[in-house]
Amino acid sequence: MGKRGNGEGSIYKDDARGVYRAALTLENGKRKFFSAKTREEVSKKLTKALEARENGTIVTAPRQTVAQFFGTWLADVVKPNLRPRSYSVYEGKTRLHILPELGRLQMTALTPQHLQRLYARKLDSGLAPKSVNNLHVVIHRALTYALRWGVVARNVADAVEPPRVPVREVDPFTLDQIAMLLHALRGHRHERLWITMLATGMRFGEAAALRRPDVDLDARVIHVRHTLGPKGKHRGALFAEPKTSRARRDLPLPAIAVDALRAELERVDLERDLIPGWQDFDLVFPSGVGTPLNESHVLARFQRVLESAGLPKRRMHDLRHTYATRLFALGQHPRAVQDLLGHSRFEITMNIYTATVPEVLREAADRLDTVFTTARRATPASAPVAALPAARTHRAATPGRVAALVAAHAPPAVPKSGPEV
Repeated sequence: MGKRGNGEGSIYKDDARGVYRAALTLENGKRKFFSAKTREEVSKKLTKALEARENGTIVTAPRQTVAQFFGTWLADVVKPNLRPRSYSVYEGKTRLHILPELGRLQMTALTPQHLQRLYARKLDSGLAPKSVNNLHVVIHRALTYALRWGVVARNVADAVEPPRVPVREVDPFTLDQIAMLLHALRGHRHERLWITMLATGMRFGEAAALRRPDVDLDARVIHVRHTLGPKGKHRGALFAEPKTSRARRDLPLPAIAVDALRAELERVDLERDLIPGWQDFDLVFPSGVGTPLNESHVLARFQRVLESAGLPKRRMHDLRHTYATRLFALGQHPRAVQDLLGHSRFEITMNIYTATVPEVLREAADRLDTVFTTARRATPASAPVAALPAARTHRAATPGRVAALVAAHAPPAVPKSGPEV
């Protein structure tokens, strides 16, 4: 063994290989080794390792590839702690997009350039900026654990600029469009599903997972307790818990929803008795054989209905946005809207609907002006005009008013999670 260098740790000559080697004892008692052709080179490596040990950034875990680490992270962290649908999303993005490009690299060899090049290639292949941004979220979270576990010395995703995601403005149905839509839905198999979504603001997964015990028509309330689980090869349970505790909520039912639900339950009772091979999941809105609905199939039918009515192409989720904007137009407090939508944070509600509310209020004012103009023309010139009764007024939800409400009612800041809508 060579001479021990002063303050350099353990350095020695490996005559068999013709290199100098250095050894550093880690906090866990294990030793980390370095090698180089000259004593000077190995001394530099050892000095860097000593600094990293002092800073807590030294790599202590065994060498492993990106594919090996992500497999461990998905199995040990993501699957036990996230909902089945979330795990399915993480696993799919890793398998389809991340590992084919980066899987063979050593974790310690991964650089910001690798990630930036991956994002650029995905954008060039036609993947949407939001989808590429979601890839960045998965990679960043995985590397956060890699850093904690001593697999890497830093999270290289911190040095990468993910693509900017264009803000998608809410596009609710107008009052005229709502009337056209309701007319076009008449007689369609999913008419009552879509009416219920429009009248309660439920997400499709929540409505499709609705079961009979969740509906109390006498009390005119729905109890949202489940959502649909993930589909496909890697799916978990058929039904899953809502994403957050606030998504578990009780929704009051307007009369149109009560009528729709009562008629739907009667239809399901009839089909269950008449259709051979019926699979009874006790669903309020089942498929033609009793199983949960397929969202992509129902969406395609929804868009065909819109096209037949001469309405622009929309998502079913725009029924939820329409519900929310109409609540604002009726003067409902943003806190009440947050609770009805099941948003976990107040700012989510305000960020989504701040830009839309003034337009809805303007539409309401224009309609009111039409009413007054019509009444004015119909009133004889000699007839006395009756005084309007005093009424309680609501302050308009202008951007300034919205900002004030956010400042007054927003809870303390919390770390951001996945997007809610």
